[in-house]
Amino acid sequence: MVCYGLGRDSTAVLVGLWRRGQRPDLILFSDVGDEKPTTYAFLAIINVWLRMIGFPEVTVVRYQPKDYKHWPPYRTLFENCMTNITLPSMAYGFKSCSQKWKIGAMRRFLKTWAPALEAWARGGKVTKCIGFEASPHELRRTKQCETFAVKKEKGVTLRFPLQEWGWDLERCKQEIEAAGLPVPPKSSCHFCPSMKPWEVSELGAPQLCRIVIMEARTKPSLTKIEGLWRRPVKGTRGGIKKPGSMTEYIREQGLLPAVQIDNLIRLTPTVHLTQADFARDGVSNWSQWVDNIINQSRETN
Repeated sequence: MVCYGLGRDSTAVLVGLWRRGQRPDLILFSDVGDEKPTTYAFLAIINVWLRMIGFPEVTVVRYQPKDYKHWPPYRTLFENCMTNITLPSMAYGFKSCSQKWKIGAMRRFLKTWAPALEAWARGGKVTKCIGFEASPHELRRTKQCETFAVKKEKGVTLRFPLQEWGWDLERCKQEIEAAGLPVPPKSSCHFCPSMKPWEVSELGAPQLCRIVIMEARTKPSLTKIEGLWRRPVKGTRGGIKKPGSMTEYIREQGLLPAVQIDNLIRLTPTVHLTQADFARDGVSNWSQWVDNIINQSRETN
């Protein structure tokens, strides 16, 4: 199986396997519900290519929450943060959002996948292909097992094809283009704390508004960090200059009108909401609630 993220590295894995005549049995993408629009658009493109070369299409899975500490129930990582009034775990220095929404969902699917069950029944293993490129950083991740994704699992063998082939990011891009595919954008949630400033600049207004809403909702509870980027970076010693809050970057760069940013902050509640609160606003889920807030921020602009 290929752990597919719809990004450049994992797409290069598919290209490399195809060139070597190695057909995967499963290409698995775990959808957190909040990828960038350009990433979702690439799903249709890659599926056409996969059909053309005789590979299986991408199987999409999603984490299904069951227990909710607060109301309302959530279906995506963004909604999870909104319900619990928190930022993604990476903003606090952890990586549990990937464990919960991506790796965990893949593992649960694998436990019900017939070929895996058959392999395990006869004492075999499932080979997981992971798209860590051949760069110093990614090689360290593999060697030191720094992420939950590369920890050993029972009945699973891990494989890192890009490192086997010596493909760094530039080589990945070249191979993708040579296969007749457009190079996909970097895969991440549109509010991921690991995004670089220019990636935020590339987002559309709806995604920028959601970032402002998320940070505004959690602002009173943040004592040690300023926002999704945690703390300001001065830009010395090779670092990229940025504030600790993405909202401040959006304001500084004029990516949204300043008045609209102020309105979004003013309209966003910082306390837990109830079903009665949603009913009063005429909405039934977070998606409708966010749309209402964004529309109001424009109307009062």
